[in-house]
Amino acid sequence: MFPVGISVVLTLLAACMWGSWMQIIKHRGDYPIEGIIFFLYLFSFLEISLITVLVVPDGAAVLRNIVNMDRSIIFRILFGGGLMSLGLLFSLLVMNQAGLLLATTISGTLTNTIGLFTTLFVEGLPDSTAKLAVLLLCAALFIVAALVCNKASQSRDRDYGNTEEATITWKLILMSLTAALLTNGWSIGTSTATANGFSPVVTCFLMATGSFLSVLIVSTVLFTKRHMWKDVFAVGKSKKAIYLTMIAAVCHYGGNLISIYSMPALSATVSFLFGRVSTLVTVLWGLFYKEFANTSRRTKLWLALGIGLFLLAVLILAYYTNGMK
Repeated sequence: MFPVGISVVLTLLAACMWGSWMQIIKHRGDYPIEGIIFFLYLFSFLEISLITVLVVPDGAAVLRNIVNMDRSIIFRILFGGGLMSLGLLFSLLVMNQAGLLLATTISGTLTNTIGLFTTLFVEGLPDSTAKLAVLLLCAALFIVAALVCNKASQSRDRDYGNTEEATITWKLILMSLTAALLTNGWSIGTSTATANGFSPVVTCFLMATGSFLSVLIVSTVLFTKRHMWKDVFAVGKSKKAIYLTMIAAVCHYGGNLISIYSMPALSATVSFLFGRVSTLVTVLWGLFYKEFANTSRRTKLWLALGIGLFLLAVLILAYYTNGMK
């Protein structure tokens, strides 16, 4: 198990990877989102399996021993991984409709709330009211920070003369809620594994397996019904999106692996909250692409406030891990 300080740094690194891989959406062209999800979890499964066998000492033996573990717990971890990948499919569909930052804000708010209470339910409440209050405060700060950054995005659009803001419809809210409930599989799977003392490599392999199996089943039906197989494999077209998805898989499940290895020192609850920094990384990518260049002072103030709230939440959570946990 890593020391707490190193675990915090690694978990933040994982959050940076999570907040980065979705940038593929901006470069996919007309490639179907469903294809991105299919290859994302195919490559992720192959990546984690290869790491387990080649990098982990006695990795092959570790995989063989899985069959001798508690079947009910294994199923819950597989189930969690399967839910998470389907939730991500819904999330990307919402992003395609509402835009990356707005979708991240809506789904992030719902995911933050549901995921926090899931990890607390599985792992149990902290041993003092003060500790619980700090965790709830950090969760609230992450939510408010995301909302403020979205406010900055809306102000930016007005600065650029774009008055057609994405409409938050009941359909969009319902899709976002569905995505949040499914994505909560991450909290279900990882907190179950952590609470039962599963090793990080076994946890990550089972999560990746569950993710791929659920996507494989859904994709097979969907691609066959819609006659999408040629589009998914980009027959006769540029395969740029597929190659980018290979990189995205390294960031996505590579980040998952780093997070899971760091989780025993932090707890699934604290690790989950640190993972909310991925929304901040999405905002920072917007700065990299100069999406806020030549904007008004008001927009820049909203953006600075949102980033500041994210950093404040991280500092409070870091204090929690070092001084209160």
